Amino acid sequence: MSVKNRLLVIAVMLSAMGSAQAFDADYPTLFKGYDGCFMLYDNSSKKMVAEYNPDQRCAERIPPNSTFKFPLALMAFDDGIMKKDSIYKWDGKPYDLPGWSQDQTPASWEKYSVVWVSQQIAPGLGLAKIKKYLAQFNYGNQDFSGDPGKNNGITNAWLSSSLKISAKEQMSLLQRFANRSLPLSQEAMLETKKIIYAGKLDQGADYYGKTGSGWKNRNDHGQNSGKMRDGWYIGMVENAGKKYLFVSNITDKTPPEVSNKQMGGPIAKEISLKLLNGYFSDK
Repeated sequence: MSVKNRLLVIAVMLSAMGSAQAFDADYPTLFKGYDGCFMLYDNSSKKMVAEYNPDQRCAERIPPNSTFKFPLALMAFDDGIMKKDSIYKWDGKPYDLPGWSQDQTPASWEKYSVVWVSQQIAPGLGLAKIKKYLAQFNYGNQDFSGDPGKNNGITNAWLSSSLKISAKEQMSLLQRFANRSLPLSQEAMLETKKIIYAGKLDQGADYYGKTGSGWKNRNDHGQNSGKMRDGWYIGMVENAGKKYLFVSNITDKTPPEVSNKQMGGPIAKEISLKLLNGYFSDK
């Protein structure tokens, strides 16, 4: 075999090593009890690897909830109101959620999905800048008005409220992020990528992600026990030099048992990781 042909074979082998594998995913079982969507996109070949989209669910807009921390980080780093060494001081109010009752860094804000930090960053940016960024990102319905009659958009628009986005629109934003084609500083995109790092898949690929949890038709008084949940998991996989983007979401078809305290985001993440570990299995 000539040197040229040998190099060609090696290149093909290396390319295959980084590719998602064929996987017979049992989507109906994984999404049983939920209206749901899953997309896995090969950003290197610009092809959709897998799509679960019953009744065009991936085009349905639902509130982003804490997945909004991803574009909010991009905004804050680009504007300069957040630095990689920023510290957000805890006011001493105790929270039930893990990791919330402490000072926060940009990374811990994303890791623990700390809403009170978002509610400092968004007002720091101001409504005019947020609306400008939402337009540049083509982010869903771009409605930052918040709950009707409450004038709370700057702190609540993304929390099961007025702001809504589809899975396909989330994917579009991830594509522009992965391609570094957003109208932002390169530093803003690099620092955002660092703080959404989530770990490694079973076969060693690095993945990045953000969950989002909320309530369908949220009760404004906060009494959401037993109501139907929304959940998101969005992000990126880097495998042998290739980038893959994924988006998943779920909404309960029927209200869960009152005793079921699991939030929608962790459910979507669990489903997503089962699928990603299947598609990126070495077997």
